[in-house]
Amino acid sequence: MSSARTLFTPIRRSSMYAAHIALTLVLTLAWQCCLGFSFNGSTQKEERMTDVAAQEGDTAKFLCPITTLARNLGKNQITVYWTFGGRRIEIDPDMEEEGHYASKAFEGRQVLVINKIRTDDEGEYGCVVSVSDWTGKAVGKLTVLRAPDPPHDVRVISCYGNTAELSWQPGKSNGAEIQQFVLQYTLKEKPDTWFDFYDEVSGDKNTSYVEIPPYGTYMFRVLARNAVGVSRPSTVTSRDCTTPPDRPDRNPINVLTKTDKKGFLVIEWEPLPRLLFHGPGFCYMVLWRRKGSLAWNSAVVNGTFASRYEHEVDEIYGLFEVQVKSKNDMGEAHQPAFIYLGRSFEAEPQVIISGFQQDPSRPFSANTAYFKWEHVDPEDKRMHGKFRGYKLLYWKWNDSENNKKHVFIPDTFPSLEPGSQFKAALSDLPAYSTFHVQVVVVNTHYHGPPSDTVQVFTPEGLPDAVQGLFAVTVTSDSVTLRWLPPDRPNGLILGYDIGYQIVTGNNLGPMVKAKSSSMTPTSLQARVDNLKPNVRYRFSIVGRTQAGKGDVAYIDVRTTNRTISAETSGSTLFRAHNDKPSAFDSSPENSSWSSRCRSYLPLVYFSALLVFHNIVDIL
Repeated sequence: MSSARTLFTPIRRSSMYAAHIALTLVLTLAWQCCLGFSFNGSTQKEERMTDVAAQEGDTAKFLCPITTLARNLGKNQITVYWTFGGRRIEIDPDMEEEGHYASKAFEGRQVLVINKIRTDDEGEYGCVVSVSDWTGKAVGKLTVLRAPDPPHDVRVISCYGNTAELSWQPGKSNGAEIQQFVLQYTLKEKPDTWFDFYDEVSGDKNTSYVEIPPYGTYMFRVLARNAVGVSRPSTVTSRDCTTPPDRPDRNPINVLTKTDKKGFLVIEWEPLPRLLFHGPGFCYMVLWRRKGSLAWNSAVVNGTFASRYEHEVDEIYGLFEVQVKSKNDMGEAHQPAFIYLGRSFEAEPQVIISGFQQDPSRPFSANTAYFKWEHVDPEDKRMHGKFRGYKLLYWKWNDSENNKKHVFIPDTFPSLEPGSQFKAALSDLPAYSTFHVQVVVVNTHYHGPPSDTVQVFTPEGLPDAVQGLFAVTVTSDSVTLRWLPPDRPNGLILGYDIGYQIVTGNNLGPMVKAKSSSMTPTSLQARVDNLKPNVRYRFSIVGRTQAGKGDVAYIDVRTTNRTISAETSGSTLFRAHNDKPSAFDSSPENSSWSSRCRSYLPLVYFSALLVFHNIVDIL
C-alpha cells in the first residue's frame, strides 16, 4: 500500500481525471496479479519430472508435466522438445519406432521413450514447452542400473596353515546397492581355473577369512554382486598363499562295474580334481572280492586322472564287492571307503523261448501282427547277464536272413510268473505281405538263440497315392491325365476314382465324379470331358483295393480359352485410421486460467470501487 500512497500523493482533490487514471491502474495491476498467480503457481508445482532408474537394455520413459499446464492457455500452438544434458535431442519422426529416442503423446502429455538403454544414457533429461511468449521446463534424472564395478585393492593380509585373510575395497555400485561379495581362489599352477568359496560375504564388509585346501599355492580375486548382476573380477592378488600337505579327505564317488568286456571285471569311478589330492604321490587303491569271500584283492592305479581298472576273471556275470580309495604320500583318505556291489562281464544268453506263435485271440490288421510265447525266468543263470526283455526279428519271405529287422520289447511286467503267456504286437508292417518272424531273449549287451520261425501274411490295406500325376492334353472343355501306380499298393488295385472341383481363389467347389472313373486296374490314363473354358480345376485321383480307397493325389489345371476375354480384378484399399485424439487438444479442459481468473473479477471490481471512493473522498 505504500506504493499506492506514493502514486496518489501528487494528485489534487479537484482532478477527477487523475482518479480515473488511478482506478485504471489498479484494475490493470489486479488483472496481472490474477493472471500471474494462476499460471505461475501451476508451473512451480510441476517443475520436475519423476526420476527414472532402469537396467541396461531396458526401456525408460519420462512424462512431461508441463504440457498439461500449457494446454490451459487455450488454443495457442504448443511446442515441445526434449533435452539431454542441456542439449536438444533430435528425434527423427520417421525412425521413432526403430530409433533410440521416441516422443509420444499419452493422456494429453508428451512422453520421451528411450529404447535399449545404454550406459552413456545416464544423466539429466528435460522437456521444454513453449506457448506463445511463455516457456516452461521440467527436468528428471535417468539412472542406468548395472552390475557393480569390480572391487579393487584386493590383498592377502595373512596366511597361516589352511587359512587366509583377505581385504578389498568395493567399486561403484552403479545405482543398485552391493549385496554380496564373491571370493574366488585358484591354484598358481592352473591360473585359468577359478573356484568360489562356499560362503559369500555381506556387501557391507570388506574383509574375510577363508579356508583353502591343503597342498597348494593359491591366488585370490573378488567379485561384487547387486540386484542387477555380478561385476567383472578384480585384479589377482600380488601375494599368494601356500598350504601344507595332508591326507585326502574323501574317496571317489560313482563307483560301479561295467559288463561290456568279455572275460573281465571292469571297475570305474569318478576321479578327484587336483584340489582334493591334498599331497604328493596321489593315486587310487582298488579292492575287489567275490561276494561271500573274506579276502580282498587289491591294485594301485597311478595317474591322477585315472578312472578305470580291469581285472581278468572267468565267471560270467559274477557278483563282486568293490572299493576305490584315495591315497597320497601322507596316507589313505580320512573318509572310510564304501563297499559297492557289481558284476563281471555278460555273455550271449543260452535261453531259447518256447511256445512262440500267432495270437489267435487278436486278428491281424493290414499293418500289425500279434504274437504270444512263454515268459522266461529272468533269474535263469543261462541268461548270462541282466534280463532286459525280448526282440522280435522279422524279414520278408523273399529276403535274406541277413536283412532281418528287429523290434525291442522291454520287460515291463516284472511280476509275471515264468511260463505265463507273454503277448506282444509287431506294427508298421507293409500290408499284403508275407513275413518270417522269430523272438529272442535280450540281456544288456547280447541276445540269445532264436525261437521257432512263424510265417505270417498281412491282409490288404489302403494304397498309397499314385505317382507322377500330370496333364497330358488340355483343351477348352477337356483334360487328359496320366499317372503311375502307387509305390506301395498294399494289395490288388481294383481301379482308380477321379473327381474334380472348380478352384476360385482359395476356395474349392463341390467334388464332381468324372464319368471316366470306371477304368480297369491297369489303366494309367483318363480323359475328363464336359469342362468349362478358362476355368481352374483341381483333379483328384485315388486308387482302390478291397480294403477301400487310399491316399489322394491331385493336380491343378486351367482349361484353355474358347474366346479370349480380358480378366479384371479389383483390390480393396484398407485405409489406416487412428482412434486416439491429437496429443495437443485445443479445446478447453475443465477450467482454463481465464475462467479461474474471471471467478475473482467480482472481488477485484469491488476492491477497485473501494479504492475509487477513497480517492474521491481525498479529492
